[in-house]
Formats: sequence, structure tokens, C-alpha cells
Amino acid sequence: MTLNSSKAKWLPNRARDHEQGFTLIEALIAVIILIVGLVAVAQLLAVAAASNSTANQTSAAAAVASQELERLQTIPIGQLVPTTGGLPADITVGCGGAAAAPDSDIAGVGRVRTCWQITSLGGSNPVFYIAVRSQALGPFSWLTRADFSTFRSQNGA
Repeated sequence: MTLNSSKAKWLPNRARDHEQGFTLIEALIAVIILIVGLVAVAQLLAVAAASNSTANQTSAAAAVASQELERLQTIPIGQLVPTTGGLPADITVGCGGAAAAPDSDIAGVGRVRTCWQITSLGGSNPVFYIAVRSQALGPFSWLTRADFSTFRSQNGA
């Protein structure tokens, strides 16, 4: 707007009408939209980091359980399963049984607890059910459990 000296009034300057900028309200709304978007992205990154950590722990638990199952499969049945009165006894290690398996410390993951159970299915040629469970210790440990199982039989006596 320019001052017209003959009438002493402010008159609109037609050449500058199309150069209007943002109002304060428009700027505040734009900032609020930007903040909501940034908060959503930050939450997405936090969820992705937690999911990545849980996946690493699950992979470690599966690897430990697989190693333990392979180790148990290589041990002769006579050394693996004690007998009580001539019959094989069921054994449980680390799953609330009398014996406890040591926890594994895995770099970058933390502690992994492994337990295993051997159950005799009986018969003239005994068959054994072997179950191994590993689980990372931590706040989301219930998400990181890995279970493996197999059957073994004793050939001959």
C-alpha cells in the first residue's frame, strides 16, 4: 500500500497484491504436520530396532538349541540315559529338573538359557524322545524361544 498525499489515505498497491506470504496460522499448521510426521518416523525406527534385536536373539537361541540337539545325538544312549532297576530313566536338565545346564553368553546377543529333556517311550528296543529348548534372557524372552526335538532308538542291548 502506498500513501496518496492528496487524500492522505493508504491505498492498495495493485502490483503487490499477489505477493502475499504465509499467515501465522498457516505456518503453525505446517509445523504441526511436520512434527506429527517426524514423531511417526521416530516410532517406526524404535519398533524396527526392537524387532531387529528380537530377531538376533531368536537366531542365537535357535543356533544354541540346534547345537545342543546335535551334541545329544552324538552321545551313546548308554551314556546319555541312566538306568534305574534295568529301565531307562527320564531325565530333564535345566527345565526345572534337578540338574541345570549352564547359560551361554553370546556376543552381541546376551545370555541364552538351554534346557533339554529325554523321555523313554519304552518297549523291547527302547525309543527315546529328546526335546531341546533355548531362550534368550531379557524383556522379550518369550518371543525368542526355539524348540527342537527328535527320536532316538537303542540298537541292541
